[in-house]
Amino acid sequence: MKILLVIVLVVFAAAGAHAFDLGGFFRGCGKPADLALREAPPAAAPAPAASSFPANIKPEDAASFIGSERPVVIDIRTAEEHAAGYIAATSLTMDYYAPDFRDKLSRLDKNAKYLIYCRSGKRSGAALLIMKELGFAEAHDVAGGINAWIAAGLPVVK
Repeated sequence: MKILLVIVLVVFAAAGAHAFDLGGFFRGCGKPADLALREAPPAAAPAPAASSFPANIKPEDAASFIGSERPVVIDIRTAEEHAAGYIAATSLTMDYYAPDFRDKLSRLDKNAKYLIYCRSGKRSGAALLIMKELGFAEAHDVAGGINAWIAAGLPVVK
């Protein structure tokens, strides 16, 4: 009886540690237990293009992006924040806190290129997620928002 108990404990301990492939034994499929002969796991699905939705881009890179790609630049700060100073290439203002913010975003051309910014990057990061959900092809935000833009010595309109 003690020997049977010890055998049961060893088998269950080994199975718990994944030392043995007991799945084939219980299903009767007889797959080899040798790790070298096991099937490879299925390949992971390819990740979406990282260039279309990076978390954010540095202010200097954002300035280059504006110059070379001519994106639609959107200030998502409040009207008061916008009045205090904004990036010259800004073509749209949309208050992130407005109740219709998501609706306004949804009406934009999903295939255009966008660069969005706020004060510090928090709102624009959240807005990027919304844009991704809505199916936008390419959108970026300024890392650190307009505060980082100014700290980098880049111009603003007042």
